[in-house]
Amino acid sequence: MSRRLLTLTVFILFLIKITAIWFTNFNLFGDEAQYWLWSKNLDFGYFSKPPLLSWFIAAYSFIFGENFFSLKLLPSIIYFLTAWAVYELCRNLNLKKNTAFSCALLFLFIPAVSFSSFILSTDIFLILFWTLSLNELIKVKKNTSLKSFFFLGIFLGCSFLSKYAAVYFLVSFFCYILLDKNFRNFFLKNYLGFSLSFFCCFLILLPNIIWNFNNGWVTLQHTSDNANLVNMKIDIFRGFEFLVIQILMLGPVLFLASVFNYKKLTFSENQKFLLIFSLPIFLIVFIEAVFVRANANWAAPALVSFFLFLYISIENDNVIFKRINLLFNFCFCVVFFFLIGTNYHAPLFKRIIGLNEFSNIVYSQGLKKNIVDYVVSDRLLFSSMKYELRNKEIIIHMPYKKGSKITNHFMISSPLKKEINRNFILIGHLSDINYLDNSFTTRGVESPTHNFTDNEIFVYEVVFN
Repeated sequence: MSRRLLTLTVFILFLIKITAIWFTNFNLFGDEAQYWLWSKNLDFGYFSKPPLLSWFIAAYSFIFGENFFSLKLLPSIIYFLTAWAVYELCRNLNLKKNTAFSCALLFLFIPAVSFSSFILSTDIFLILFWTLSLNELIKVKKNTSLKSFFFLGIFLGCSFLSKYAAVYFLVSFFCYILLDKNFRNFFLKNYLGFSLSFFCCFLILLPNIIWNFNNGWVTLQHTSDNANLVNMKIDIFRGFEFLVIQILMLGPVLFLASVFNYKKLTFSENQKFLLIFSLPIFLIVFIEAVFVRANANWAAPALVSFFLFLYISIENDNVIFKRINLLFNFCFCVVFFFLIGTNYHAPLFKRIIGLNEFSNIVYSQGLKKNIVDYVVSDRLLFSSMKYELRNKEIIIHMPYKKGSKITNHFMISSPLKKEINRNFILIGHLSDINYLDNSFTTRGVESPTHNFTDNEIFVYEVVFN
């Protein structure tokens, strides 16, 4: 497959993406709006995530603006950097230049990247720095220079600042030590160099650790709530559903080609390396899916290593499979962004339809009463309204009674104080504000028509006596 054809196809896909983003009427996902909102209040940590994405959004939006189109371009830009990192990783795995270049471009075609490139999430930076960390680990094995150990620690630290799922790198790293005798001996001979790496990683993560300490380790609380072991219910089909989604996100044709090519698999040292940095992650998240639940993106960093493993396994064979794989992935991307550009009301996009209209109608209801305070109980709706009404002179609060359990970051940053005595619009339940000191009366306000949630949304005007 020629480099010119692949480059042209990537350029066409990018044009399709930016065209779809320009013409769509969809809004930001609630989580995306939350990350944008965090970027307005820079800190060393947040309730559920480390701070790197919000730091980057703050710098990016200062230069390029914070409108929908601008923010939605950011993931694609980061994925181009990741493709470069994939190319460097391929070269360090001793692939030829042309092969490495093709692999890097084909990585941009996999359905996971097409899907993720529309979503502003912590995964985009995790995958970038994960790939750079893998690259430095390979370099360390080839040349035990302090520079490589130093950058390994820097990139690994940035991975943790992107998303705590970077802990999977350490899990895979120790599996590598246990399962590969050569690497185990190498590690023992160079433990001082690896100590430098881990120390650099720790220094980068230290401000976030201090933030968590000062905020009662709320991130650990959030992680525990996600695990939700109290409501454990074993479902093997849920686990297999997770695996099927991973195959679809990698590209089913590429996976099937590797299955058909299994007799030619040699499991070279590089292939073992790639499997060790992918299979343990799939296994952990598979078990979590079986026992509790698991989102498809929880194993996101494993896709890089496993994609490279699959690509290398069919590098010199199955040309027809390669072409079918490229066609399938290309069509997936075109259809996905066609649906976005045409504002197709698929269940997948339900959560990002009509948020702007809802927010402006609620705002106009408050404006008629000269109300500038709004209280929103739902975290995602809080974030979305804050973004959609970012140019309005209003204040949005989150109900929170001091001493009660913290369930989102806005209970920390924007709590509704119990002594408030200014009238406000409440989007939530009256029980959410029963802790207020001052007496008040309420009047139900008709909730605007909405499609972004199946739950009924209650809107009240709260008037203090």
